[in-house]
Formats: sequence, structure tokens, C-alpha cells
Amino acid sequence: MKFGIGQPVRRYEDLRLITGRGRYTDDVTLPHTTQAFVLRSPVAHARLRRLDAAAARQMPGVLFVATGVDIQAEGLGNLACQTPLVNSDGTPRHDTPRPLLAIEKVRYVGQPVALVVAETLSQARDAAEAIEVDYEPLPPVTDARDALAPDAPKLFDHIPGNLVFDWDNDLGDAKATEAAFAKAARVVSLDLINNRLVANSMEPRNAVADYDPESGRSTLYTATQGPHFVRDPLAEAVLKIPKEQLRVITPHVGAASA
Repeated sequence: MKFGIGQPVRRYEDLRLITGRGRYTDDVTLPHTTQAFVLRSPVAHARLRRLDAAAARQMPGVLFVATGVDIQAEGLGNLACQTPLVNSDGTPRHDTPRPLLAIEKVRYVGQPVALVVAETLSQARDAAEAIEVDYEPLPPVTDARDALAPDAPKLFDHIPGNLVFDWDNDLGDAKATEAAFAKAARVVSLDLINNRLVANSMEPRNAVADYDPESGRSTLYTATQGPHFVRDPLAEAVLKIPKEQLRVITPHVGAASA
């Protein structure tokens, strides 16, 4: 039989990968490519009292420096949450706006604060180090249960009690389950910690972009398991352009281990 249940499916991609002929994002070489470096927050929770990028803009090889205020002035949108959840009572979940670059406040370690584009990566990194940022530290909370405490620091002022949504997926029979527990000889309760997991390729935070001024179209090369999931919100919510003007190409991803 040509196809059958349990028949092994031979892999066809291994030869080029194990012989060094794979093509990942870092292998994409375009003419006149510049390099970008993102300055990230070293603290988990703080107000941005001052951010001065004047010195960075004057450094050798620097072509462009952006802060959150600059991005806001350009009219670019925030990174939107793409999960359409509602609360158990049917009301909409709270919005957690994520600007491309932090504005007024940082809310996690590694949050982008400024972007530097230069002729070389070393020049971009040196310029980023010249950006002066004054952080006013705020109390951080790293445990979800602690974040729901009445006296916990608020991450977003418009979200009471740090509760973004209260979700019930309506699976199963709640009344029958409660009745079964009521009749049980013993009931055991157990607290479990579910660690956060995320799927990552071997090239995290990778992107190579190319803009064609004649057509007005852009091409983005990035390792992702969902090119359309990247393209549509990036075009429509952030760049505010028709999604047909942005093409996303995914080279080899190199696994997505959690």
C-alpha cells in the first residue's frame, strides 16, 4: 500500500540541515542592510522619569533612534492581544496595552525602551548604552496569587485588582461534579504551580525586513510557526497598513521547544 495507518513517514529535510545548508533568518542577507539594537528595561516595574537619547543620536554610524514618545508621535499602534476571551459573565476582558516601546512605565524585565538603528551592530549597541534612562522603581509582584491580593501593586491603573479576566470555558457538567464531590468519602485538595511556557525557535527575537519604496510593500523574514498570525496584527494594528502590503516569510525555524 502507498499509504496506511502506522506507516512511517520519511523525513526529507534532515540532509540539508545536518550538512549546514539550512536557511535561517540569520542567513538572510540583503543589500545595504543596517542593524538594530533594542534597549530593554533591567527592572520589572518602574516609572520612566527621564529618557534622553540625544547623545545616542550623535554617535558614529547611527541612522535612527526611537523612544516610546517617538513611536506614539508616528501614530503606530500597540501590540494587541489576539485571544478573544470574555469574562464568565459575558463582559469583555480588560485590555492590556503593550506599546512597541515603553511609555511612562515599564512592567516587566526586558521590556523594550528604545530602538537604535546603525550601520553596524556594534555601533547600534554602543549608542544604546549612551541613552540615559532614569527609572523610579515600583514594587514588583512575580506570583499570580500575590498579584490578586487587595494590597498588591497595580500593574495597570485601569484594571482593578490586577484581574484581566475571569474565564470559564463551560466544559463538563459543574452540577454533576459538585454532587459527586458531595457524596465522596474523602475529598483531597491540592495546590499546583503551573509554570509559564512559551514556544521558542533557535533564533529568538529575530527579524530581517526589506522595504520597497516603489510598491510601498514590505517583506519581513522571521522564524515563526504562524506567518499569518504575525502579519495580520502587525500590519493592521501596529503599522496600520493593508495586510496585502506586508509579506511575511518564514525560513527554517529550528524546532519550537517549550
